[in-house]
Amino acid sequence: VHVIPPGSDIYAFNITASNSIRQSSEKGKLLITSGVHAREWAPPELHARFIEKLVKEYNTDSEITWILEHNEVHAILYVNPDGRFISEKYPDSYWRKNLNPNGCGNGVDLNRNLDFMWGDRNGASNDPCADDYHGPSANSEPETQAVVEYAKKLFPEDQRKEDPEGQMSTAFGEDITGMYIDIHASGGYVYYPWGHKDAKSPDDEALQALGRKINYFNGYKLWAGSQPDFMYEASGDYSDYMYGVMGVASMGYEIGDDFQQDCTRFEEEVVPINMPSLIYAAKLAMKPYKDVKGPDVLDISARHINGQLRVSATASDSKMVNSIGKGFSDHSSGSQIVKGVHLYLDVHPADYQEGVDTKWEMETLDDNWDTNEETAGLVVPTKDLALPAGRHTIYVQAVDSRGYKGPVTSTYVQIQSNLRGGGRH
Repeated sequence: VHVIPPGSDIYAFNITASNSIRQSSEKGKLLITSGVHAREWAPPELHARFIEKLVKEYNTDSEITWILEHNEVHAILYVNPDGRFISEKYPDSYWRKNLNPNGCGNGVDLNRNLDFMWGDRNGASNDPCADDYHGPSANSEPETQAVVEYAKKLFPEDQRKEDPEGQMSTAFGEDITGMYIDIHASGGYVYYPWGHKDAKSPDDEALQALGRKINYFNGYKLWAGSQPDFMYEASGDYSDYMYGVMGVASMGYEIGDDFQQDCTRFEEEVVPINMPSLIYAAKLAMKPYKDVKGPDVLDISARHINGQLRVSATASDSKMVNSIGKGFSDHSSGSQIVKGVHLYLDVHPADYQEGVDTKWEMETLDDNWDTNEETAGLVVPTKDLALPAGRHTIYVQAVDSRGYKGPVTSTYVQIQSNLRGGGRH
């Protein structure tokens, strides 16, 4: 006899810097979900590790600090808590769906229940006994309704389309804001719209660049329309819904190699390759379609030594987006020349005010901005800057020949009171 628990609450976390000068309405929004499918045990744990990292390393890691000062990371660890209870209590059941007792008695697939291309038989089943049963109607399940209502409150209404399915061939454009990630297991894939059909979305240039850059960190195959590793259609799923209806940059992960992932591989592989990718995604939350097309700052070094602030950085328009390997041509966003690298002292580029804040143009080492990867440097005497001793933040952002500015990269530097010696981060 299976003891079915009463319906469990679904909890959401909002991780952000509450002392930021920015109000919530001025911050980028990243929504991450996991635990949609009950038998996939590792995704909520990876998700929780990410939350812990953000909380613990705020004000000690420069990247996490500015991310939380400029964005909100919203996290729903267990979309399907009732199903997870059954999966843990009866692991041999490999329970996937929720606990809706109607029909076959083994629930509804919450990742086929969303009101975008719901009921498309190419990517879901109308058989209540099937693993991918889409439910009796679109958004019929309380779990689905909870996430949808949360997303509606989070993402701007004015960037949504009046008829999402009827206008699915119309691009949202580069001015949209907000990102969504759904973490699943397993197989080692990054997926993005479209998922309900093997075809590109109208915003494929940006979404594919995003998928490729996530691949740079975790090496996962791209499961997306018109890609060689497109596996099968999935209609009424979260990724297509968040893009097609909410209008945000949307993607998902299939992590690891098992539903009930072994701890050794999780600790030694799954966490190390995916944590940096989530940090990178969080950087893009405000303007994902613009920022992902710009050059990435691959490394940065800042020192204060002998009365000088010395900063070096390498920026590339191509490396991250074109590292995906054989079978892929170079991406359109990765063929531009890096035309400049800007350095900001103690002010994020988005907050920079001309005549008030400090900004420099870094100099390329060969005196020519003529390739898609450049190393730049800057040496500034600190005696005239009137900097107090202690920790300061360096922000670096690169721009390419199409005018796209890439994600911001930062580091801390220690300024010494005696202007001799140095600090390094």
